[in-house]
Amino acid sequence: MSKQLQINTNPQAPQPLSKEQKRFNNYVRRIEQLRNEIEITKEQDLKLRQTGEKRVTPAEKEAIATLRELVLALDGNPHLPSLTEKQYEKFCSIISQEIERLLQTHFHHDDETLKALYEKYNPDEESWDEAMEMENEEMKDMASHFFNQMFGTNFEGSDFDDPAKIKEKIEARQAEFEAEERARKARRNQRKKTNSELAAEAKRKAAEEAVAKTAKQIYVDLIRHFHPDKEPDEQKRLEKTEIMKQITVAYEANDHLKLLELQMTLLNERNNVFADFNESQLKYFNDVLKRQVQELEMELEMCSPDMNGNMFAMLYHPDPYIMDYRIEQHVREQKRYAKMVRNTIEGIQTVKGLKQFVKTHHIEEDTFDDIPPELLKMMGFFGR
Repeated sequence: MSKQLQINTNPQAPQPLSKEQKRFNNYVRRIEQLRNEIEITKEQDLKLRQTGEKRVTPAEKEAIATLRELVLALDGNPHLPSLTEKQYEKFCSIISQEIERLLQTHFHHDDETLKALYEKYNPDEESWDEAMEMENEEMKDMASHFFNQMFGTNFEGSDFDDPAKIKEKIEARQAEFEAEERARKARRNQRKKTNSELAAEAKRKAAEEAVAKTAKQIYVDLIRHFHPDKEPDEQKRLEKTEIMKQITVAYEANDHLKLLELQMTLLNERNNVFADFNESQLKYFNDVLKRQVQELEMELEMCSPDMNGNMFAMLYHPDPYIMDYRIEQHVREQKRYAKMVRNTIEGIQTVKGLKQFVKTHHIEEDTFDDIPPELLKMMGFFGR
């Protein structure tokens, strides 16, 4: 479709395309590209969710279940008295870390047995539920500070427990922002405009009216051809009703490009339809297309697995073959991990095996890697 909408040089009087004509062609190509990417992303996202539930979740669940078996085997190991004091200290750190890892998964976040073991190996600290409550409060305070700094809101940590309050404060801040914009616009309008500014405004308004007139003509033309009321055939009437919905949605959304696409697709194959637009009309139309590109880019961002809450987002790729490979690789890794843990459970059944496990096991250090850098800066870790 983008090729039909492109502005081409006139073969009878060839001359280079103007800057606005080139911009128009670029926007048309970009819009088609974004629409295709959005469609592919949505299809791949759905496939990823379905395949993830069918293959990834069972593999992860099996791997996590074997880790839980290891924790229970470590806790009930009959050879613990053979460990030295230093070895037992490290053992406690190891089992505490694995318990935390399990409790942080959605498979075992409510596992009371693991919570009891957490308290057993951390007797001088708060319970797991108390620790999570404190962490949750800290994260809410961090989030409120972040939003207040970035957007000028007045969130408090407790607001994140009440969606209605969040919505209320967002709407209040939006109303303030719109009021500020209206005030700025009023101040600009009160300032006496120069002759060049008045001429530019008149030119822009004329271009806007011309494009709006063109869009309305296309809309009326399409409505006349596809209105279902005078269609005697029931099936064709239903088809025209669906077409009418597309036409109306595009017109009400000021999606001029979509209207032209519908016109060419449904009525005839017209080429070079914008070649007769003057520079002012094209400049305005390009501004419309630029906003459309920005909206589509935002839609593409929001429909991506990273942004839409897809729990398998780390396996996503727009290429279906690469995504399938990532899924298969992840499933194999989970199975290898489960096999390794089972071998470990078998190995710690002897004194030598238990001591070797404690000796070679690496304890991960706590880091701030999962905290956004903006929040770290606000918290004072940088820029002191």
